[in-house]
Amino acid sequence: MKKQLLLIAGLCLLISSCAIVPITYFGDRLAPTTSVEIYYSAHDVKHEYKVIGHLTCQNFLDQEEVKRKLSDYGKNIGADAIVILGTDNAKNDQAAIVTADALKYTDK
Repeated sequence: MKKQLLLIAGLCLLISSCAIVPITYFGDRLAPTTSVEIYYSAHDVKHEYKVIGHLTCQNFLDQEEVKRKLSDYGKNIGADAIVILGTDNAKNDQAAIVTADALKYTDK
């Protein structure tokens, strides 16, 4: 019985570590890019840019994983940078929602 319980607990842990972090995007989609810079303030961006869209991501994972997911998504939509605007509490208070802007540099 204990072995079965440990097996179930291990499977649950494995499944939760591979959780899909859903990203919601509203905006333009451009040709994919190969790299995306991550910022925490638009004041830190040293390029001229335009905002091409807005992203939200549920923060189920650690901060580095969320940044990686946002960066990967940004590449697919053609962003040159992502500015993380902050977090909002989810309705169930168990996870936060990360909000961000997708930027396209206009001075390159």
